[in-house]
Amino acid sequence: MDERKHYRICAKVWEVFGWSAVVLALLGMAGLVVSLIMLGLGNEHVFQLAIACGSFAGAALLFGSGGYLCLRAGEKYRTLELDATERADSEESFFVGEGTLATFAEGGLEIHGEGGKRVSVPYGAIRLFSVCTRPKPKEKGAWSVLIEVPAVYLLKKAKPEEPPVLIQAEGKKRLYDTLHRRGLSLLGEPPAERPEKKKFTLLKKFNLPDKAKRKRALLFLLLGAVLAGGGVGLCFYKTVIGAPVIVVGGYILLRAVFSYWRAKRVLGVYREGLYLSELTSRESFFLKWEEMENLVPAEAEGKQTLRANCPYGAYDFPRPEGAYEYLEERFPDKCGK
Repeated sequence: MDERKHYRICAKVWEVFGWSAVVLALLGMAGLVVSLIMLGLGNEHVFQLAIACGSFAGAALLFGSGGYLCLRAGEKYRTLELDATERADSEESFFVGEGTLATFAEGGLEIHGEGGKRVSVPYGAIRLFSVCTRPKPKEKGAWSVLIEVPAVYLLKKAKPEEPPVLIQAEGKKRLYDTLHRRGLSLLGEPPAERPEKKKFTLLKKFNLPDKAKRKRALLFLLLGAVLAGGGVGLCFYKTVIGAPVIVVGGYILLRAVFSYWRAKRVLGVYREGLYLSELTSRESFFLKWEEMENLVPAEAEGKQTLRANCPYGAYDFPRPEGAYEYLEERFPDKCGK
């Protein structure tokens, strides 16, 4: 069987198992909620309902964990399928976009679709950067190689003065071996072995509350409090009506408190770099001082920012009051140059 087909089938099988387990876990959670509500209503079958609660909770935990592991296995096989697709083109081919490969050939870098038209770029015209994308303030992150290509090679009617285009390939041993074999230098942070679990040292953090999200959270907090209080009152009239209202109100109340607390961005200044904690963890990132050429005040979309200039591009951090002055004092070698 073709290697790619084998990995594709394995990925699909694990994904089917994973999503099936997730559905069963959700059904278990639904059963747990119903059982708890019936217990709260003072049902006479307390012992049986307690057993049902434990069973549903165990099923939700078991199938939820199993579903997560199965989906992770599916992701692993998808990655192996992509790698096999790259190697089917060439041992020196790597994906740099959806259906786009970059091949390190004898004459230069060849960028092409799978079996499509090729654009050849001389090695002397490109630069390569080693980059580690860190979602949290610690060493662990996703390694990649950024390839800087002059715009005239990739964009139609591009002028020579236009900024270069950056394309990204996953950092993997086969790619690093290819670069070494071709004698191509890799700029930036070297992909060396590091203690990935080591956390960085926080010096100061600046909170930037999201006023719109907090206002909405306060409205839901008020709604939850009203429902929970009304449910308590209804219990004196009829427990069957009051208990479910208390459950719904309590849930809304807890969610609102959590949403209010989460509705903020945080700029963290660390001894090792800068961290931006966004409203969603997927958008958060950490940038080490070694990656920055300088840090200057700037403006983007009408908002004041801290612009971290790197050899391959720039990152914009929010600029709360007093942040740049603090950074100037602590890291004068990076600020204002």
